[in-house]
Amino acid sequence: MGLAEQITQTLRSHKLFLSGLHYDQFIMLLNRVQDEPFFCKELCKCAFLASWDQAHAIFFDQTMSWLCDIRAADLTPMLERGKASLASQPHSEKALFQLSCDFLEYPGETPDESVLLKLSNSWISIADNALEASRLIDEVQA
Repeated sequence: MGLAEQITQTLRSHKLFLSGLHYDQFIMLLNRVQDEPFFCKELCKCAFLASWDQAHAIFFDQTMSWLCDIRAADLTPMLERGKASLASQPHSEKALFQLSCDFLEYPGETPDESVLLKLSNSWISIADNALEASRLIDEVQA
């Protein structure tokens, strides 16, 4: 079983997907990039967070297209782009973008739960699940 399948199975077994759409978009995003050289656990963490809603899933998919176009070997360009866009994000989305940047910048680690204090109520459940997903993804043996 490949890394994408292991991660998906782990997240599903822990019931971390908040809806059928969340799950479907996550699968779509992983299927799109699982054979790319930059595919890794940290990308899966970002995909989980982005797949919560349509707009973020589309943005993530566009970012994956860009990484493919530039023939990225790792996620450094994604991290740089994410950090550059932080200042222009609305308050809650800024915290989510920072969470994604933290996933990329600190591989194998899960950010502190203090990020939840920076979010509006509508975003707390996805961020909380993303933190738990991060912990579980780190435990998957690649």
